[in-house]
Amino acid sequence: MKKRIIPSILLRCGTSVSLSQQFKPWRTVGALAQQLRLHVRRHCDEILIVNTDLAGSGTFHCPQRLLSLVRQEVDVPIAYAGGIASETDAAQCINAGFDKVYMTSLFLDDPSGVQRVASLIGSQSVGVCLPYRRESLESDALIWDYRTLCLRHDQSLTDALASAVAHGAGEILLHDVDRDGSLRGLDLSILPKLEACNISVPVLIAGGAGSSSHISSALASPVVQGVVASSIFSLTQETPGTIRAHCEELGIPMRRP
Repeated sequence: MKKRIIPSILLRCGTSVSLSQQFKPWRTVGALAQQLRLHVRRHCDEILIVNTDLAGSGTFHCPQRLLSLVRQEVDVPIAYAGGIASETDAAQCINAGFDKVYMTSLFLDDPSGVQRVASLIGSQSVGVCLPYRRESLESDALIWDYRTLCLRHDQSLTDALASAVAHGAGEILLHDVDRDGSLRGLDLSILPKLEACNISVPVLIAGGAGSSSHISSALASPVVQGVVASSIFSLTQETPGTIRAHCEELGIPMRRP
């Protein structure tokens, strides 16, 4: 399977775009239209829009301005996350022009809800984002509930991963909260556990990408199909194009020519 480079765009206060550190917005870097054009021009494979205003709220609406910009500016697959609480919300996103929806709160509160969404729009359009942290460097990764800012000690990352797949997720995004926005490298220590899990759907990882080599080190693994990143594209000279070229030099098969 060819590997993907996926910029994420975090919306705050409407269509303003911000960067995050440890899942907390901290710096505004522009407007949505500008960011969409930039990523498309730099040859990204996909784009993930995260509406932080709605994340964890349990309420959902697609602002008309957002939908208009997506239709006008984007010619690559685009996914949406933020506030999706039902199969109706998910279907509204897909009907509005998004190719995929990602859910976290719905999965944490009611995994069967993911199954209902998948039954309606198809597993290929359903992703589950799993934020995780560790209590120490040696401990197992646990699901981190961004709404309560607490670890879920009864839910390991590997258990949650298996549950998400069993409930119909067609793709999984693993997000290391402690590395988020740090630019100090992705969590490669999770790779052996992923390989042991024998996951049947694509797995993406996020949190900490700061250079081409950080991303290629992750994409070299057979269990990682893509990297989602944000700060690297605003705070360094790297682009999806430069990263793709670096990966191809290493023999990693990339999606776009």
